[in-house]
Amino acid sequence: MKNIIRLSAAVAAVAIAGTAQAETIGFTTLQPGAINHLQAHIIGKVVQSRTDLQVRVIPVAGTTATLAALQNRQAEISVSDVNNMGDAVRGKGMFSKMKPMPNLRVLFKLVDFPIGIMVRKDSGMTKLTDLKGKKYPIGWQAFPNGTPLGQGVLASVGMTLKDIKGVNVSGLMPQADDFAAGKLDASLIAPPAPKVREVDAKVGGIRWLDMPNTPEAIAMVKKIRPDYSIKTWMPGRPPLVGVKKPTNFLHIHSLITAGTHVSNETAYKIVKAMFENKKDLVKGHPMFGGFFPGKRMATQFSSVQYHPGAIKFYKEKGIWPGS
Repeated sequence: MKNIIRLSAAVAAVAIAGTAQAETIGFTTLQPGAINHLQAHIIGKVVQSRTDLQVRVIPVAGTTATLAALQNRQAEISVSDVNNMGDAVRGKGMFSKMKPMPNLRVLFKLVDFPIGIMVRKDSGMTKLTDLKGKKYPIGWQAFPNGTPLGQGVLASVGMTLKDIKGVNVSGLMPQADDFAAGKLDASLIAPPAPKVREVDAKVGGIRWLDMPNTPEAIAMVKKIRPDYSIKTWMPGRPPLVGVKKPTNFLHIHSLITAGTHVSNETAYKIVKAMFENKKDLVKGHPMFGGFFPGKRMATQFSSVQYHPGAIKFYKEKGIWPGS
């Protein structure tokens, strides 16, 4: 793991321009093309322009590596979600083969973002049940989160991985490339991800397979992960490639996570910059229109803890529960 982080920092890290004297915050993400890589760059620019902190975006090999870097003090912050962070803290799920990571803390809830399954526009597939017997990504060597995410989408129509023809993939961006190359009939990805636009151009257009948004479907999805849900996304709000009509996607709560080695002062600065500068975030990408400064930033989750520096800010603003 240390070699992975060192290599990423030396070769793939992107330093957002700033002063040499500033404290540098390492921000781990998935590879370029992933939604959290884009989010990290936008957040980094806002934090750096509004504080005396410098931010370096560090792409790493996969989901587990993003949080392991925080636990091991090789980076300071990352984008995660409630389920993954909780599993990492306890050494469960995709983190079961690793030691628990008790040194992770929440800074703030970021946005709720969609996950869906895209197919070629000319594929003839128009609904999720059309995936039966089709070539679908499994394995997810460098992105184990792909397994529960895919199971969540399929569960909404009563399907499991047994209903598809599984094709082993190495990671999130590689499986999107495999889809574009015709090795897969479908691809699992976040619609706002930059990679979607690239794939859409390569295959001559994509469409999203709509999920049913019913109490029964939501109940099935929550059997996979209790914090999963289903949300309807409207065309143009924000604009998403391939979304031409109201479309239902898997709904994920994303968080900005920090290591306990991040000082209270630094955590406070980051949270304050985000709280006060939503307009700058939205200028970076319209998906941040779904970021809500205020009580939602301090949303309480039973499986994870907040950083003391973040709590201090929320208490000063009167938005921490009981403050």
